[in-house]
Formats: sequence, C-alpha cells, structure tokens
Amino acid sequence: MQDRYAGDIGDFGKIGLLKALHAQGLSIGVNWYLVEPMDAERKADGTYKQEDGKYLIPEKLQICDASLAEKLTKIAKSDHRSIKSLEQGNFILNARYYSEPVTVAGREEWHKKALDLLKGLDIVFVDPDNGMLVKSVGKRAIKSIQYTFYEEVRDYIQRGQCVLIYNHRSRKQEDQYFHEICIKIQEVTGVPEAEVLKITFPKYSVRDYLAVPASAEYREMIKAAFIGMEQGIWGRTGMCRLPGES
Repeated sequence: MQDRYAGDIGDFGKIGLLKALHAQGLSIGVNWYLVEPMDAERKADGTYKQEDGKYLIPEKLQICDASLAEKLTKIAKSDHRSIKSLEQGNFILNARYYSEPVTVAGREEWHKKALDLLKGLDIVFVDPDNGMLVKSVGKRAIKSIQYTFYEEVRDYIQRGQCVLIYNHRSRKQEDQYFHEICIKIQEVTGVPEAEVLKITFPKYSVRDYLAVPASAEYREMIKAAFIGMEQGIWGRTGMCRLPGES
C-alpha cells in the first residue's frame, strides 16, 4: 500500500469488506505493508507510470455505502492523502493498524513488530502493493517489499489468527491463478486449499481478497461476510463477486 492510493475505489471495496467482517463479530487488524514509491515507478517528469490511485469512486457505485464513499473521496482529493488519514477516519470500530514502512534489510524485525502489535485480533488484513510473493521475485530483491511472504501469513495462522490477503490479479486463467496461490498457502500454512475463501472486486482494476481461516468457526463467519457482500448492494452493483463455490 502507498499513501498516494488512499481513498480510491480500491479502498472503497477493501474497507467495505472489512466492515462486513467486523459486522460478523470479527476483530480487525490491518498491516498496510506501507512502501514508498520506487524510482522505477516514476517517469522522467516525476509523475507515475502506473495510474493506481487515480480511480475515485464513481457516483453510480457510491450507493454501496454513501457515507464511506463521501469520506474516502474527501481524503483522496485532499492535500493530506495518506494511510494515516484512513486510520483517522475510524471506519472500522476498534481496528488496530500497523503502518511501519517495510524495507528489504529490516524485513524480519518489521514482521516481528507487526506480530506483536496485531496479536489477539481475530483476523489480520495484509495489504501489499501486489499480493503474495511470486517466483520471479526473490526475498532480497528490491521489489520484494511489494509482496507478502507466505511465511508471514503462516505466523499469524499458527497462533490462531485468520489472515485476509490482498492480491492483484495476474493474467492467468482465474481457476489456475487461485489454485496456484491456494496450493502454496496450503503447503506453507497447513490450511487446505478448499478452506481458503475468495472474493473479487473487478471495477477498473481487478482486486482479489483471499481469507485463510484459523478454524472452522472463523471460516463460517468470514463466509457469511463474503456472501452478504455478494448478495447485497455491493454485489448487485457489480462491485464484488464470489469466484466459484467455496
């Protein structure tokens, strides 16, 4: 996550989803995986090559949560667009946030601090720029800060916490794409592929969320939140859908 994305349509979906999970009785932790824009992301004139963050919430979709849409749009258009402004919005009651920037050299200590701050919560949302680590990027590569490591997810699961993962859609076929991620989750965390829940937000840029439950009880709570989103106004407007049966 980067400050320059705060308040965009991606945040609209993710905060809407976190609110739905909280409504099911889950306490929420957020690890932003905060990073600074890399030099490679900038053009010679200082503007960004990628246009993530420019897509604000269109009027026709604000009906999903009008109050949230209004507040996020205000953040996105302000001179103080940042993750901190999202935290200060108090959109999720009693949520706990970890916003230390992730670095290559300090990654291990950074992760330990996140574990300490977010302990005791039912579900931890990890929000990297790109998603779960891919084969083409090594753990010591500069681009690794844009990804969540599977072992980091495992550490939350092993102490009884669920993990909600943001993942940016690849160009693979949907079934293969999800299968590869979920098999790797299974290998590293021990949570069976079939137990991982998924929901997709397809507007403007496809954003996927995978929930790795720490127990059968938690899985039912998460599943209820996902189904409620898909069957409610969020689904009816096309803001989200469930990719296959879970």
